[in-house]
Amino acid sequence: MDRPPRRLVWAGAGLLAAAAVAAAQAADPLGYPVSVDEDAAGARPAARTPVEELRPRAGVDAKRAPPFEVADPEARLTWFHEPVGASPCDRNLLDPAWMGPGEYAYHLSDHRWCSRDHTRTFRSEFLGRVWISGELLLWATSGQSLPALVTSSPAGTPPAQAGVIGQPGTSTLFGGGWVPGAMRPGGRVTAGYWFDPTQHDGVEASFFELAEDQRRGTFGNQGGAVLLGRPSVDALTGAEAAALLPPPQALPADPGLLAQSITAAQSTTLLGVDVLLRRSIACDLLHRRWLVGGYRYLELDDSVSVGQTASIASATSPAVTTATANDLFDSTTQFHGGEFGVIERWWHKRVSLQVLGKVALGASVFDTDISGSTTTNGAVTSAGGVLAQPTNIGSHQSALFGAVGEAGITLDYALWSQCRASVGYTFLWWSTVGRAGAQIDRQVNPTQFPPGTLSGPARPAFTQRTSDFWAQGLNLGLEYQF
Repeated sequence: MDRPPRRLVWAGAGLLAAAAVAAAQAADPLGYPVSVDEDAAGARPAARTPVEELRPRAGVDAKRAPPFEVADPEARLTWFHEPVGASPCDRNLLDPAWMGPGEYAYHLSDHRWCSRDHTRTFRSEFLGRVWISGELLLWATSGQSLPALVTSSPAGTPPAQAGVIGQPGTSTLFGGGWVPGAMRPGGRVTAGYWFDPTQHDGVEASFFELAEDQRRGTFGNQGGAVLLGRPSVDALTGAEAAALLPPPQALPADPGLLAQSITAAQSTTLLGVDVLLRRSIACDLLHRRWLVGGYRYLELDDSVSVGQTASIASATSPAVTTATANDLFDSTTQFHGGEFGVIERWWHKRVSLQVLGKVALGASVFDTDISGSTTTNGAVTSAGGVLAQPTNIGSHQSALFGAVGEAGITLDYALWSQCRASVGYTFLWWSTVGRAGAQIDRQVNPTQFPPGTLSGPARPAFTQRTSDFWAQGLNLGLEYQF
């Protein structure tokens, strides 16, 4: 059989080589041409990095790098070029599948060139999902009603009328009405972890505490200019009464030989803990709606104290008798409950707006400690002062159903892609708390004052009294996304 002409053999070989090269180019999804160091079949040396490994894991954003997303192979990769050109900045590379919506919105804004705001494409897999925020709180809390705790009368008032509410000349020095809660500082720290880089689902924990809200008054009487009293209601007669001196002391014949001092104080502290799971129920690139659920803890510490000291001298003896009487009412309410709610947040360039609403249902646990004592010349005379007597002294615990609601709004601004400054408002409401002032019983049976023995009604008595409570104010914060 005749052999084909040599010219036809070479032409056939050339066609086969061209077909192999075309097949290799078609197989390359990015249109990599055959390089000079590849063989006729398009095989690449083992040391060469495949182009797929040079691409970002979730692709390149078309807005920042259009040549890599168009269909024209010649506009994609050419010899000696990588998918992303060398650059110290990430402005050329925007990967929404590996960054949160806040960073994405920031990079769509006109931020400074070469700001080195690296996205999670260049960060640790774990740290790229961790965030932390710190806030300065400027909050006020609801007030409470305090009974009259310290009164005064001018010198010369008959002892039976001195310090008695309703008698001529009697003035109330501490308590006797509504005491509003003061605006005071506090702090809140929150840390969270996203289960996915696009911040759909995650977990967070927060702790906050407000500074102590305290009111204190110290009142003295030197030389009998006025008479200081501890007002109460006589449980035997129902009439207003007052203790001028710690029982069983009596007024000296000369008021100038009497020195009195009374210190009254009221304080309130508030703290809380939140642990929440976030589950995205609606989202797009610049919006999230999370369903949240978890555990909430609140603690309200409230106390009222009164300390009375009297130094009594006699015209016929240089000895001085010093008598003191102290009352303390300390009430702690703790809330434990399950919490659920919704958090919604929108981003636009450097700005974002967040609103939230949460409700917690559980138990309010009360622990009220009442103590009192009377001493004479340093020796304890009795376990009772004036409003704290053996009939109500002790530790009293109970629990009731409680509910907590929280609403808030926050506006923040991206200082750079990972750090945001914020200002917001929070309102917190608690359905059932025990305030210290509400646990004071003004009805006192005077028969139990030392050295007497109780006869008649056991008053003062303890009855757990509750009210609602709120806290509200401004929040100034910084949030950092690692």
